[in-house]
Amino acid sequence: MTPLIAPMRAELSDPIPLLRWLETDPASVDLGSIDPIEMWGLVAIAALSRRDGDGRLRVRFEPNSGSCQFARAVGFEGVIDVPGRASSPPGERGRTVKLARIQRQAPTEPASDEISRLLVPEPAFEDTRRTLYYVLNELLRNVVQHSHDPLGGIVGAQLNRGGRNATQPMVQVAVADAGIGIPTSLQGRHKALTDPKEALARSLWPHISSAFDEGETGSSQNAGMGLFFIAEMTKLVGGRLVVATRGAMLKLEGDSHFEDPHGRMTLDASAGYPGTLVTFEMPAEAEQDYEGMIETIRQRAKERTPRRAVHKWLSFESPPAGTLKFVVKHTHVEDAARAQSFAEEKLVPRLLKREAVALDFVGIPTCTQSYVHALLYEALRLAWARKTPVYILNAQPAVRSTLELLENYALGG
Repeated sequence: MTPLIAPMRAELSDPIPLLRWLETDPASVDLGSIDPIEMWGLVAIAALSRRDGDGRLRVRFEPNSGSCQFARAVGFEGVIDVPGRASSPPGERGRTVKLARIQRQAPTEPASDEISRLLVPEPAFEDTRRTLYYVLNELLRNVVQHSHDPLGGIVGAQLNRGGRNATQPMVQVAVADAGIGIPTSLQGRHKALTDPKEALARSLWPHISSAFDEGETGSSQNAGMGLFFIAEMTKLVGGRLVVATRGAMLKLEGDSHFEDPHGRMTLDASAGYPGTLVTFEMPAEAEQDYEGMIETIRQRAKERTPRRAVHKWLSFESPPAGTLKFVVKHTHVEDAARAQSFAEEKLVPRLLKREAVALDFVGIPTCTQSYVHALLYEALRLAWARKTPVYILNAQPAVRSTLELLENYALGG
């Protein structure tokens, strides 16, 4: 069989040539021969080229090629080098985010916040930025929790205004690792998922994560909603999602005219990735409705989540006099680990004693599912068991939708 050669282009509109080639385990690549190469392509190559890893993919640079100049501008050489050397600036405001390593067990919220604000700095596109933050946080969390790659992952992002995006600028974010891949991760809990294509398709279901068994709906560390949320966001914003892993690739395209709520999904077993690569792309300057989108996704998740109880233990009414009130603060950057510690130290002991508590979300426009999961998952299940409500104050629409989705699955399964 004639060996595959490196493709001449790496664009998300046709990712298969680069993915097929990377799956052949090439020894080296002339980066200058791939022109143009988008950020996702650099992220995919960088995750396989880190010199403190097995170093199986060597990268050669041609000084005068456009793709090599782009790679150097976004810090490609620095991120594949041994960690500890001087780091470069984070990127160019409103255009690119330099490649960065995401270490295992590292908090994901600060990096997600920094990248989203750097890439979408204009207040007029705040809903776009909030969507981007949500996607990044879930993607990085997947690397931290599921990849089993000792080197962590690689993340990069850019705003594309030229080439195929000349008429509609697109924001593109990509995360890759050289870990065990989605099929192996899911098989730890779902023994029947032996086919990579089926496993990849199922990875977009709510609550399918390897953190818990099928039919259950979460653990205190993981809601299992990451890729489900990202897939639904892709449909609602008219974007594009590519997930490539060991043995299969999935591409989901939202309808740019918003006439098809289901999008177009294709699965391909002839292309994959030696680890996991996820790329999300969305219109950069289209008007978005973040709060409406979160509510729509909540409804879709609710339809696919089993219920244990019909009672509501999150109350959005005023609490009785004397109820202990806590003000929720995350100072623009969420800290899920701190939220879980707060719940364990402050909420759980009171609920065990059947003492009602109130949480005030004043001034918080949005929360990710990961954050409210860490804050309230165990507390809400305890509230159900002890028949003691948790009162919610000043929750803006997107926050309320996220909290209601939490209640749907925390009391399900």
